[in-house]
Amino acid sequence: MKIKSVHIDGFGKWVDQDFSLPANPQVIYGRNEAGKTTLAVFIRSILFGFANAKGKNRFQQYRPRTTAAYGGSLLVEAGGQQYRISRTVGQAGGKVTVTDQQGREFGPEKLTALLGNVDQDLYQAVFGIRQADLAAVDELSRADIQRHLQQVGAVDSGEWRRLVADLIKAGDQVFKPRGRKPVLNQHLNEYQELQQRIQAARERYADYQRLRADQRTAQEQVDSGQANLKREQEKAAGLERLVRLWPVFEQWQRGRQTVTVQTISDEQVAAADRLGVQEEELRRQVKQHEEQLAQLNGRLAQFDQARLRADHARLAEYQDLRAQLLQLAARADQHRQQGGLVERRAQERSRLQERYGQEPPRPLTERELAKLEQLTRSGAPAVNQGLILGLLGLGGLLCLFGLAGQHGLLRNLGLLLVIADGGWGYYGYHQERRQLARRTAALAAFGRQHGLSKFPPEQWLVMQADLRRYAELNAQLANSSADSGRDRDRLAAIRRRLAGKVSGVRPDELARQLLGWENRLNAQWQSCQELQQQLQTAQRDLTTLKARLRVVQAEKGAIYQSVGVADDAAFSRFLQLRAHSRHQQAATAAYAEQLTVQERQALQQYADAAGLQRAAQQAQSQLAHERAALEAARQRRQAAQVKISNLAADGTLPELEQRAANLAAQIWQEARQWTTYQLTAQWINQALILASADRYPAIIKAAEGFFATLTDQHYTKILLDSDGVAVLTAAQERFAAAELSTGTAEQLYLALRFGFIRVMSDQLSLPIIIDDGFVNFDYLRRGRVLDLLNQLAQHNQVIYFTADDRARQQADVLDLERLDRE
Repeated sequence: MKIKSVHIDGFGKWVDQDFSLPANPQVIYGRNEAGKTTLAVFIRSILFGFANAKGKNRFQQYRPRTTAAYGGSLLVEAGGQQYRISRTVGQAGGKVTVTDQQGREFGPEKLTALLGNVDQDLYQAVFGIRQADLAAVDELSRADIQRHLQQVGAVDSGEWRRLVADLIKAGDQVFKPRGRKPVLNQHLNEYQELQQRIQAARERYADYQRLRADQRTAQEQVDSGQANLKREQEKAAGLERLVRLWPVFEQWQRGRQTVTVQTISDEQVAAADRLGVQEEELRRQVKQHEEQLAQLNGRLAQFDQARLRADHARLAEYQDLRAQLLQLAARADQHRQQGGLVERRAQERSRLQERYGQEPPRPLTERELAKLEQLTRSGAPAVNQGLILGLLGLGGLLCLFGLAGQHGLLRNLGLLLVIADGGWGYYGYHQERRQLARRTAALAAFGRQHGLSKFPPEQWLVMQADLRRYAELNAQLANSSADSGRDRDRLAAIRRRLAGKVSGVRPDELARQLLGWENRLNAQWQSCQELQQQLQTAQRDLTTLKARLRVVQAEKGAIYQSVGVADDAAFSRFLQLRAHSRHQQAATAAYAEQLTVQERQALQQYADAAGLQRAAQQAQSQLAHERAALEAARQRRQAAQVKISNLAADGTLPELEQRAANLAAQIWQEARQWTTYQLTAQWINQALILASADRYPAIIKAAEGFFATLTDQHYTKILLDSDGVAVLTAAQERFAAAELSTGTAEQLYLALRFGFIRVMSDQLSLPIIIDDGFVNFDYLRRGRVLDLLNQLAQHNQVIYFTADDRARQQADVLDLERLDRE
């Protein structure tokens, strides 16, 4: 079916509006509130009915505000004929009429035929693509696609599915496993109560044990007969199934004769591909590391490594020289600061030289000073002058007192004292003169010995302070001169050791230059060490990469050798041959999937179809015999039950037994009825699955192709099971749909939709309506999906509603904004 044009009497914002859809794909552009979604909902409403006013559906009615008209029509083309589908307000989705080119009118059944029995839910699940729908990929499962296949792929599948629902509903009215209201549930409970009452009645009879033994014997025969009957029924049913499967078995056997044995597994093929990719990547990395090594060696060659190692080894020595230079600079500063002090010392020494001569005598030592002091100290008088004078006075007084008193003793004593004192004084004078002469001679000898003869002895002690000061000044001036000389010598020696590295005159200048040279040396040494470390790392990595490359090449070579090829080209040719062989195997596998292992083993026991048919007929005969035997055993059991009933004196037991028998028969009929409902529903479901199962692999294969195109061959396989959807990358990594990004998950769901549409297009070709479905796609993937829409347009009409401004540049675009302004 293809929609040629749209006429809207009144629907949302559109009133008395016509739209022509000549292009395929037909792009319909409009920004938000331009009426894109309104137009899309109108098309679906004409095909499947207007929304009712219940719940949230009232917002989907789109009743216009400016007119009472509601509805419109679609001009469609189907089967080489054109039809006008009109829908106006009315019950059950509105009143619909279909008019052909000859003017004949049809009812809703014609629209149902044009839609291929597709209802609105199925149409939206397959052909209607909206942004909200694309986010539900993780909720999709294989059962969903099988259900769509049943609905589309089987003739009158909608009627069959409704019949299945009716059968299940009717069966639930008969029996439910946990129900109480269904009739079979009620009768089973009633039968259990009757059995309890019968058991109580039987206990009143003495012969009950004997009759029970007879009854058990009959029951055992019934049980055995039922087991035999069941076994024969299963055997007969199995043979009947084998008869139906015999054509499939013959096709499978013929396919096995042409199938060749594969010499390599899919895992090995995937491993070879993976190893090939790894080999290429390792080769690229090896080349990159070799280039890096060349660059590092070139950078390292810029350094004079021998000189750099030698200088770095003597770095501590140069640091010590710099410390010495800093010390010399400090001493030079100190000398400059002390320059005035040295000059003052020299002036003071000159003054002392003027006072004591050009070369004054050396200062005396402490011992020599003590000796000089001893020589210059006045010597003690030989006689004590005071004592002499005292005695002389005393003698004079005694003489005077004796003369005055005419006392002779006193006068004589006084005279004696005067005479003795006089003699003593004379002796002392002579002794003092001799001592002074000796002192004078000793002083002269001391002066000659110590160079003091030119100076008066009384100045010798006084001038010692000046002499010591002169000696101190001499020593200080000599030390200053020696220090300056030593500093100049040390500076000269350091400059000789630093020749070729730094140049300068002052020690502080040399120290600064040496520090700069040390920093440059350290920087060069650090750079050289880093380059050497990088070189070692790169060399080690290169060795590792080459080892891994050899391992990968060996593993790939082992796979190649296992299939007898030597290189990639030969392996590619082998894979082409293998793919052809596997294609042949696929046909055989398709037949093999319809046969279980037990069925194949059972069918292989028969030479031809005639032998199998004879075995089936024999099984039916044996089944009839077992049924007759079972019926006889049941009659014997019934006879025993009747005898037990006759033993009841009050007639209660026969009545209970009869009611139980009647109820058991009724339960048997109801159970058969419920089983019939269940088996019939299962048979119809299985028939619908078999009617459409051959389309499922083709749908998945087509979807895989679309998904690979959308993802630039990154994802190559789609897996669907009861747990949901998963994908495989080209490197065989598995990802569940929930693990994919939003855009990739939407592309996966879109690929599954496109695969279903593509495969079913030969049976059902309906318009594909896309309402802004690619907003999460990037520019590149949006271009790819447009290419896929062009492919789908070869079999289905594609109507693409979008707000993308780039769509306005395409030919035959329907611009709703421009139409609205007009």
